[in-house]
Amino acid sequence: MPESLEPALRTWIEETAARNPGEAAHVMVRLDLVLPQADVDAYVREQRRRDREQARLDARWEAEQAARPEGTRGGRPPVLPEPADPCVLYLAWGTEREVLWDVVDALLFLLCTEPPAPEKQPVVTWLSGRTRRTKRIVEPLNRLLVESRSVYEVAPDRRGLQRRMEAGLSEALNTAANAAETSGYLAARRSLDRARDKLMAVHSDPSGAYVDAIRAVEAVACPMFLPRDPLPTLGKVRDHLRNADAKYAYVLTDKSGKPGDTRGVVAMLTDLWEGHSDRHAGGPREVPVTQEAAEAALTIATALVTLLSKRAVRLRPAAATRHREAR
Repeated sequence: MPESLEPALRTWIEETAARNPGEAAHVMVRLDLVLPQADVDAYVREQRRRDREQARLDARWEAEQAARPEGTRGGRPPVLPEPADPCVLYLAWGTEREVLWDVVDALLFLLCTEPPAPEKQPVVTWLSGRTRRTKRIVEPLNRLLVESRSVYEVAPDRRGLQRRMEAGLSEALNTAANAAETSGYLAARRSLDRARDKLMAVHSDPSGAYVDAIRAVEAVACPMFLPRDPLPTLGKVRDHLRNADAKYAYVLTDKSGKPGDTRGVVAMLTDLWEGHSDRHAGGPREVPVTQEAAEAALTIATALVTLLSKRAVRLRPAAATRHREAR
């Protein structure tokens, strides 16, 4: 976190948590934070001072009302503001710097709502109190994150933070997800979304993201190449394409201008399948998946989902004829 961002971010936390102090207590529970006794004692003292001053103002107002003619009495006594909630102040100013991102993430989750569906009327959206509150919370935070060049950004659903993804990978993911959905592979899109969310979370899960990256490719490749296999896997798909290479053509041509072979696709499948280093526990080859490895796996999976969804690998004409005759 840049030092220049910290004071502004703490101010944002205070202003945001103060919108609903009750949720500030829930943030404390979610993050396993304990309010120091000194903060509790200071709040109690401030509350007592406020109550004494309020009682003095109430008594003076009542005396003033009693001194007025009966027909001129009215109005209300002045009301002093309540002391700032101690949980709000602690989250903003009492937490260590490394906890601040977790506080921001939790506040977004508890106080914000997802963007309205496209089919909702603009007037209905504007009238939604939660939608307006979300906008007031998210817009200043987004500005802080952009201006400080933070590694984090507000997630698309506005209910948390995520690591800022490179524009190229983000665009490629959207292309792959749309291609999969258009081709009828909705499970592949869901797996890509889960992989992205786990990889870009404040506390990322590289191993879980790697699993979902593999599942995204399997969701397209298994029904495409192994429709009759009761237990298809990405490894089996790789072996099938490698062993039956003569049956398939790749849209990229070779040097002679003829449809290419599948060796490039098989190489990507191999990298993705064999690079999953913590798939089996307890053995000497078990190696934790790093953030960099998971990012590489997601990049490969994104390319494979796009290529396979768009039928970049297909049966050669003779093999397709035999396939239809066999059916």
